[in-house]
Amino acid sequence: MRKIISSKPLLLGKLLTFIFVFLLSSFHAFSQTPDSLSVIDTLKVQELSSQNQPTFTRIFPSDSSLVNLQKNQEIDLMKAMEEELNKAYSKNLEKYQSRKNYLTQNSLISDLKNEINALKRILANHPNFDLISEELLEIQDLLPKILEGINDNFSTIKSERNLAVSSAILREISQKTEARKEEVDTYAKEMRLSHYRIDSISAQPELFKLPLDTLEAVQYSKDVTEISIQTRPIEDSLLFRKKQVDGIQTSLNELIFQLNSLVDGIDVSRSELNTKIFESEVPSDSQDRYYTQSLKESIEASIIKEKYALRYYVNIYQGRILFTVVIFLIVWLFINRLKNRTTETLSHDPFDENNLILKSPIQSALVITLGIFQFFFINPPFIFYWTVWLISSIALSLVFKGFLKAFWSFFWVCTVVFFLLAGLANMILLPTIQEHYLMYGIASIGVIFLIYMVFNKKSEDLKEKRIMYFIWLLGILEFISMVLNFTGRFNLAKSFMVSGYMGIVLGIFLLWTVRLINQGLNIANKVYSTPEKGNFFINFDKIGTRAPGIFYFFLILGWALLIGKNFYAFTQFSQSINEFLTEERVIGSYAFSINGVFVFIVILFISVLISKLLSLFSADPDAINSDDQRKRISFGSWLLLVQIFVICLGLFLAFAASGIPLDKITIILGALSVGIGLGLQGLVNNLVSGLILAFENTVKVGDLIEIEGKPGTMKSIGFRSSVVNMFEGSMVVIPNGELISKQLINWTTGKGRKLSLVVGISYESDLEKAVAVIKGIVSEDSRIRNFPIPRVVPMEFSDSSIDIEVVFWLNSYFDYPFVKGDLVSKINELFKLNGIKIPFPQRDLHVISPPSNLEIPKKKDQEDS
Repeated sequence: MRKIISSKPLLLGKLLTFIFVFLLSSFHAFSQTPDSLSVIDTLKVQELSSQNQPTFTRIFPSDSSLVNLQKNQEIDLMKAMEEELNKAYSKNLEKYQSRKNYLTQNSLISDLKNEINALKRILANHPNFDLISEELLEIQDLLPKILEGINDNFSTIKSERNLAVSSAILREISQKTEARKEEVDTYAKEMRLSHYRIDSISAQPELFKLPLDTLEAVQYSKDVTEISIQTRPIEDSLLFRKKQVDGIQTSLNELIFQLNSLVDGIDVSRSELNTKIFESEVPSDSQDRYYTQSLKESIEASIIKEKYALRYYVNIYQGRILFTVVIFLIVWLFINRLKNRTTETLSHDPFDENNLILKSPIQSALVITLGIFQFFFINPPFIFYWTVWLISSIALSLVFKGFLKAFWSFFWVCTVVFFLLAGLANMILLPTIQEHYLMYGIASIGVIFLIYMVFNKKSEDLKEKRIMYFIWLLGILEFISMVLNFTGRFNLAKSFMVSGYMGIVLGIFLLWTVRLINQGLNIANKVYSTPEKGNFFINFDKIGTRAPGIFYFFLILGWALLIGKNFYAFTQFSQSINEFLTEERVIGSYAFSINGVFVFIVILFISVLISKLLSLFSADPDAINSDDQRKRISFGSWLLLVQIFVICLGLFLAFAASGIPLDKITIILGALSVGIGLGLQGLVNNLVSGLILAFENTVKVGDLIEIEGKPGTMKSIGFRSSVVNMFEGSMVVIPNGELISKQLINWTTGKGRKLSLVVGISYESDLEKAVAVIKGIVSEDSRIRNFPIPRVVPMEFSDSSIDIEVVFWLNSYFDYPFVKGDLVSKINELFKLNGIKIPFPQRDLHVISPPSNLEIPKKKDQEDS
């Protein structure tokens, strides 16, 4: 590359010098006009033209032939021909090589220009190195503050919370630094690869060969000059950027190594501290900073650490925070709409205790969203959780306003206040004697309240009886905290103090999260009894009126995990489980981990769950009869394709995330093919038939169909079978293969339903009048379509009547029996008014009497007698 981009391009300079010297000697001839050529120049041109005559014209005389040549003349002629042919071959080969080289040069010059432009873009679109340098300096200045109370001689007592927060900050900084390093490394790789590609192109030997043709040589010199001009400005930028990138990469690598070393050291300190957690930690020296430092100084140092812990964590997980905000807005809009619809549709007071969710839509949405999505954040610092719980507690308090009785409202407010105080005490990272007494006071409140509850029996007024379990847990844990604090177990006492208040507040918070969800589902089932376009397209009949049982299990598990995070033993336990899950195991030539298998199962489970949840957005429709209705509800027909796509995507993601080689899928497919060939033909047939139904749209969800003469409504099209709601009241499950193979009548996609009726009148009645009466009845009925035009015509002479055929089309399939009955009634009524008779069937009987002189033969037995 330096052959082209070097500040002193020696080879390029020699090439350009050679080109221009050659061209200067040729430009004079090109600059002259034909009129200025001298006689001598003309003669030279003629001489050159004679030399350029064909080889055989110059060798053979015009008056000779090979027949008249002697032997020695033939030999001389052959030698001359060979010499001339060699010269011609050499000259043509030289021209061919020059032409080939020129074509290669054009391609190389084009590639070189593209790479130079690409390098310019790379140099222009670089990371913000100034910002990265400022961040590195800020981190270096921040490290002494983070390590305060850890590596210095602050006190003989070490705070486990201080070690945990410091470790969390260092991990967050390391994670952010790793992201910066990846950004810089990616940029450096692109820049160096572009530099390498320019070097590889500029080192091609074809670039340094001048074309024989003068015009091509001139054009080539222009191209080389243009490239030389383009490369000069970027040389200094490239050199500067390379030095800058090298410096930043070195600083980032050193910082990452330093951060990892500090994290490892803090982890060792935490492990050593927790091995002595049941020993007294309070120093005996009265001059220790545990006694001399004020609580204010400790709080100021703690604020710095907690602020940076929150700042870095929010910066890393800002995408999840934004996603949570979006979910909150969706839930709020839904509850707000539910409130408006409830006010319109329900006659009773919507704001009773069963509809508490509608009292404050914003606060209820906050409780539901934060109650669920707080578990979607990975190992956040305590201050992040504390902020989430502060918002949730305020929101739940506003929901409780006017709902709880005075005592329990006061209890809730006091519990929240002391919970927040316990959280603030937990965020004091440098131990002091003042904090020791503060912990005593907070813990004693919990014990006193439990005693008060036991003796005054206030639990009878509780609307949620299960809260008493959390009150007992609060009192017991706070009592343990007081005992541990009294015996000098400072860190363990703080863990129990915080856990007690966390247990009761989070327990109530999660209980009401479920309760508000159940209230919302119950109200939605009443309001949105029939899914339609304005009802969020959600089938609330499928959702039900309560959250599923597994939801309670996950909330209880999440509550236990949040409480357990206050104890280092839980952290060690979770780390050991994580190591067990991530440890690589080998079976034959295949390496795997339990975590990979677990991820595989979880992703498949989630994909199946999402596939099932999609069915909540498909209605259980009534029969539809118009194209507009069919379009509005057509999503249910495509639901099968969406579900198959979700499951297939989940399957491939599961293989990729778990580390299972994708080539193993071929083995599985091979095994499945054998199974399909042996016994799964019917299953595959039904699956493919379902895909055909979804793609062809011959029948959709909600269509009115008729199977074997029985009408029904298409409810759903599944993987293997479809469900039809029959008008008889039953629900029929039909394999998809049978829907394809057997005759299926779709009334929705047709023109309507045809009705035929035959009316007979007596021969004495006025035929034209009867036809006019029937036409009038048909034209007045709005249920009968005007097109195709109804037909009322005399059909034939029957035995006792003249038959009139009445044929028309109905707008709705369901009007068939009612229109037919009304038509018969009106025809009978108007025929009577107009004197038109409907005859009964008549038969003429002719009785023939036998002759009087006819003898009746007697039977043989009578003659014998």
